[in-house]
Amino acid sequence: MKDVLALPNAITLSRILAIPILILLFFWGPLWLFYTVLALVLASDLVDGALARSQRQITALGKLLDPVADKMLFLSLFVALTVEGRLPWWALIAFAVPPIVLVLGALWLRWQSSRWLVIEARALGKASSTMLSVGLVGLLLEPIFPVLSRIALFVLYGGIALSYAALGEYIVIALQQWEKLHRDGSHKL
Repeated sequence: MKDVLALPNAITLSRILAIPILILLFFWGPLWLFYTVLALVLASDLVDGALARSQRQITALGKLLDPVADKMLFLSLFVALTVEGRLPWWALIAFAVPPIVLVLGALWLRWQSSRWLVIEARALGKASSTMLSVGLVGLLLEPIFPVLSRIALFVLYGGIALSYAALGEYIVIALQQWEKLHRDGSHKL
């Protein structure tokens, strides 16, 4: 319970709770309010991590919640843009595969072992998230700056491709951790 009450984790949880509001504003709200909430949500992603490091409140829960919040936000925006016809369906599916594989892999490893394997964010994963954020923001700003759409799509597709490289890296690390647990005898048989 102490981890949940840590301010960085509370900020991350508020980001997750803001996603439905953001999507409602995307479809029915005034555009300026959508952009304001989006800016706050994206800023909170920077604030929670910096605060956790500066206050030495890095927790296992935070390491889990932060990427989950990112993927939930990205997936919601991908779906919204796809429904609106500004993003092809294949891009939504291509984006969704790596997070689904990671979640299923984490659940399988948890089922096979006596604990959760938490892997800290890696450079490839952070680069992918950055490219996805920039690409999504560029697409979302299309009504104001139409010239951004082609560049934004290029960046977004690059972020999707990079997410597959990051997935490969996370799989290798998870298998190494699994192997270590197996060698140490700290897994369920």
